[in-house]
Amino acid sequence: MSIKTKIRKEIKGFFQYEKEGDKKILKKALSHIKYEDGYLIIRDEKIKVNREEDAIGIFLANIPYIVLGKGELHWDLPDKVIKIQNSALKLLECGINDVATLEIYLVMEMALRSLYSEYVKSGVIIQYKDKKIKINNIDYRRLKLYIRRKRWGKYKVKVNGEAFPYSQGSLLSWAEKFMDEKLSFAFRLSVNIRNLLAHGEVEWNLFPTIRSLESASHASWLVFQKLKTYMKS
Repeated sequence: MSIKTKIRKEIKGFFQYEKEGDKKILKKALSHIKYEDGYLIIRDEKIKVNREEDAIGIFLANIPYIVLGKGELHWDLPDKVIKIQNSALKLLECGINDVATLEIYLVMEMALRSLYSEYVKSGVIIQYKDKKIKINNIDYRRLKLYIRRKRWGKYKVKVNGEAFPYSQGSLLSWAEKFMDEKLSFAFRLSVNIRNLLAHGEVEWNLFPTIRSLESASHASWLVFQKLKTYMKS
């Protein structure tokens, strides 16, 4: 079994947010990696590995870079995203690979939560059954907590006329209006791996690189640029 087939099989075993069209994007992403003489080469990066199977961990720790290509660190992102980005940088420097990978993908997850916060920052009208409430100065976290404390059916609440993206999956779906298919795939797969790591499901030797963080930062920046265009239209 080739290493690319093993990677496909591994992803199929855990990918919670898979969509039609992902196989084509994954195939293209896999074309950017190859294993030669004890090294895994991904785009411009060359990483020494002890076993060919470690290529799986390298792929899973560098999804943004492999799928999207070279990015850059952005410092005009929301404060919560910047804080996590700084933590990821420190963890990469220390070589704490599993936690660094989790933190890189947390940059992307927090970007989505912050994206929704930016989307509703001018105020919202919350509707549940026959109740309508206007709230100002709200963000995603506090809005989610407000709905929970009200004990409202979380999937029946409307925010500004739209279903509130209460779950991580629904937040990903909501955010796709600001993404193309490749960017969506990178976010969905990265966040899925982040979930596994957060719950101790570490089955691979992970080898995250600074390139992965740069691409994660750039991917996050891109969705905010799309939001700005959307809000002006």
